[in-house]
Amino acid sequence: MPIASTIILALALGISAMLLLHRCSEQSTIQLLPGIGVVAATAVIHTLLFWLGQFVGSMLSFQSEEDPTRYTDVNSYIFLGLTAIVVLKMLAPYLRREPRLPVFDLTQHLAVLAMAVSTGTNVLLIGVGVGFVGSSSPIALLVATLVLGTLGLMFGRQKVELRPRRWMIIASVLLLGVAIAAVINA
Repeated sequence: MPIASTIILALALGISAMLLLHRCSEQSTIQLLPGIGVVAATAVIHTLLFWLGQFVGSMLSFQSEEDPTRYTDVNSYIFLGLTAIVVLKMLAPYLRREPRLPVFDLTQHLAVLAMAVSTGTNVLLIGVGVGFVGSSSPIALLVATLVLGTLGLMFGRQKVELRPRRWMIIASVLLLGVAIAAVINA
């Protein structure tokens, strides 16, 4: 997977984490230092789930010993399908008039763990798709989630207004762009 695709993928997943942490920190009264710990824990769990998904995807990908490029188009279509499922799952709540999005209490450790794992399922599925088309470094995802998650946390604590629908549409377009590029390059 090209480095540009890796960075774009990390930015899209980081935007998703930013919106989640903004929404949760608006409702919760958490101090900055424990909040950064929450962001770091979320980033590490998302990175581990991405790496696990990438490992599983590489084990499940179609390969041929005679011709290594025989199934690249099939693998890229699987990546496109998994990405489309994740995009629909991420974007659907934001398209309602009154979105009902989950809010987690950031002051409780079990709630933070549940938040990281439940939102990490999207990251896991994207990782499985990436495993089908090649390999990607999870370091970009870790950095993007740390930086954008911290911004979301700080904006939420300050009650700064974000336009979550627009940000989620941007993240969805970025994810679909990477998947379509993988299909074109196959």
